[in-house]
Amino acid sequence: MFCGFSLPSSNKIINSCSKWFLQKIGHEGLNNLLMAYEDKSAYALCAFSFALGPDAEPITFLGKTLGKIVAARGPNDFGWDPIFQPEGYEQTYAEMPKDEKNKISHRSKALDLVKSHFAEAGYIFETDDSKKSELVDFWQ
Repeated sequence: MFCGFSLPSSNKIINSCSKWFLQKIGHEGLNNLLMAYEDKSAYALCAFSFALGPDAEPITFLGKTLGKIVAARGPNDFGWDPIFQPEGYEQTYAEMPKDEKNKISHRSKALDLVKSHFAEAGYIFETDDSKKSELVDFWQ
C-alpha cells in the first residue's frame, strides 16, 4: 500500500515518507513552501497492489481524492489530515467525523476497487492453516 498526496502546481508528490517530512517541517512549513505557488490544489492518492503469485503481474487499484492544501485546522493526530481539505467540503480531513472521512478518503476509494475486483473475479484461494495461525500469532 502506498499513500501520499500530490501538489500539481509544484510537480511534487509527498509520499508515504510524508510522516518524516512533516515531522521535520510541520504543517506550517509545508504551507510556507507553497507560498510561492498560487495554486494550492492537491490530491490524496492511495494505491493497493497484489499479485496472485511470484511470477504474476501485480494488479493495482488507485483511490484519489481531489482537494487543496490549507492552513492546519483540526486535531493533529494523523499525518497531513489537518492541512488537506477535500474538494466540495469546508472541513479538513482532521475536522471531519471519522465515518465521513472514511466514506470519501483515497484509502476507501482504493479499497472499494479491491473489494469489487475480488467480488467479480471469483478467486479460489487455498489456505494452509498452519501458516494462517503463524500470521495470527505474528499480528497479535
